[in-house]
Amino acid sequence: MAASNKPTAVHYSLIVFVIASIVLGVTTYMYQSEWSKAKKDEEKAKADLQTANTSLRTLDDGIVALKKVLGKMQEQTFDTGNPDNPATVVGDVKRDVSEQGQADAGSTVAETLTKMRQAMETIKAELTAQTAAKLATEQQMLALETRYKNVAEEHQKAFKASEADKRTVINERDEKMAAKDQEIASLRGQKNQAEVELAQEKDARTKERKQLQDENLRLTLINDKLREELDEVKKESFEVGDGKITRVEYAANLVWINLGDADFLKPRMTFSVYSKDTPGVGRTPAGVKGEIQVTRVTQPHLAEAKMIDEDPLRPISPGDIIYTPLWSPGRPEKFAIVGKIDLDNDGRSDRDLFKQELAVRGAEITVEVDDKGERHPDETAQITEATKFLIIATIPDPAAYADVEERETAKKIGQEYKALTTEARLHGVRIVTLSDFLAYIGYKPKQRLFKPGSGTGYNLKAGGNSTGMDRPHGDTQSSGNVSGSFKKANSVAAPTSSGNTSKLFGGK
Repeated sequence: MAASNKPTAVHYSLIVFVIASIVLGVTTYMYQSEWSKAKKDEEKAKADLQTANTSLRTLDDGIVALKKVLGKMQEQTFDTGNPDNPATVVGDVKRDVSEQGQADAGSTVAETLTKMRQAMETIKAELTAQTAAKLATEQQMLALETRYKNVAEEHQKAFKASEADKRTVINERDEKMAAKDQEIASLRGQKNQAEVELAQEKDARTKERKQLQDENLRLTLINDKLREELDEVKKESFEVGDGKITRVEYAANLVWINLGDADFLKPRMTFSVYSKDTPGVGRTPAGVKGEIQVTRVTQPHLAEAKMIDEDPLRPISPGDIIYTPLWSPGRPEKFAIVGKIDLDNDGRSDRDLFKQELAVRGAEITVEVDDKGERHPDETAQITEATKFLIIATIPDPAAYADVEERETAKKIGQEYKALTTEARLHGVRIVTLSDFLAYIGYKPKQRLFKPGSGTGYNLKAGGNSTGMDRPHGDTQSSGNVSGSFKKANSVAAPTSSGNTSKLFGGK
């Protein structure tokens, strides 16, 4: 059988085997090559690792040595998150540099040490200079000490000499002092004896003065009582009338007086009116029969006045005497007053009005105790012989006041009252009450307006006053005939007759 040219299975198997052998050989070669290279790399890496370990050990040894040198044995050398962490070596070193270096602290330890060394050298140089200066000073002090020691020795010698002289002087002084002491003791004995005798004499004089004062007080009280009784009985007065009424015009309620320009009379002056046969003016208010007020000064010795008050039973008539203590021709009268002034009894002070009334009439208040108990014009003001009257207004009772301040004020007014009355007696000044004084000067209180709710009663006379004529209301019509001289709006009812005619009208 002839051979075939087609490949067979053997051929294919052989081809596969050859290819596999080739692939296996190539693969084996490549693996062997890679293994050889890896082996070399491993050996190099081991050599590098050994070198790195050696360097690391060297570095660790250096760090440990540095820690020992720095004295910082913290386990952590540096904190990347907190470079200033004091728990690390670096942070602790930085803190020491800052705290220990202070002004010389630098950015590194070496810089800080260099600055500190420079500062130390500077201090050392200064210390050397100061040491040299100290030595120079010590030498100067030693020279001065030697000098002053010599001076002190000289002074000590002089002191010893002066001590000797002083002892001599002291001995002489002691001898003189002993003699003086004996003399003083003798004089002291005489003085003590004199003091005993003086004390005995003083006690005797004190007792005698007390007896005399008590006796004088009793005599003063007796004298005051007798004077008051005598004044009450005799009603003596040294006052004289200022003028007379020359004419009366009843219909016009006017009078004319014998005073004028030549007498220095001014309008608005008021006078009290006394009967022509009065035994004396200014004795008691009971002697006053009326009051007049000057309205016009017409001639040197003639003036017109209106009647501001009149006793209906004792009508003002020509020849009646007029008097006021406020006025004297050519000179002002001087007065003193103490107490609370209430001219219209309304409970309110009328001090300013009273002073104004006196000023208008040319009078002066030289001594005044106000509503607070203060003396005016000052505490030294005194009653003198030139004072005409001491006027006593209302003297408050301290017991009537509950308020402490008001009670003290009342006490002060009472004390001033006693002092002024004593001054008045010593200078012979007459003492009058305010009501009597107002009667003497012919003053009539101004009409008040009643204010509802004020709590103050309207202090009218009994029966009330006529606002037009200032006369009592009531039955003013006479049942008989009245003289034409008395026919006027203020006529009064005829009183019940006892059968006797008043001496004022010529009766027996």
